[in-house]
Amino acid sequence: MTEAVSGAVPASPAVPRLAFGIGPDGTYTRFGQIVAFALGLLTTFVFLPLVVVGALLYTRAETRFGEDPARARTLVNWSWLSITTPVLIAAVAIVVVAALKG
Repeated sequence: MTEAVSGAVPASPAVPRLAFGIGPDGTYTRFGQIVAFALGLLTTFVFLPLVVVGALLYTRAETRFGEDPARARTLVNWSWLSITTPVLIAAVAIVVVAALKG
């Protein structure tokens, strides 16, 4: 009754926020398809080789721990860098794309 007296317009129900790159019908938007394709290529051509490099560096470090622990620690650090750097790059790319999309 107060609505009729005060003249206030009832609030419309909140529209749920959609996931990035997904349309209201649950399918990829054109922009979402482009980003998914680009990130898929990036994963295939950049991340996988770096994961292999990281594994090789770590394996090499395991054989060096007994004779040269300092060099082995360096190899382990490089192996961690090779597998974490792509993740950080991807996180920054996602933030940039999300900021550009708005």
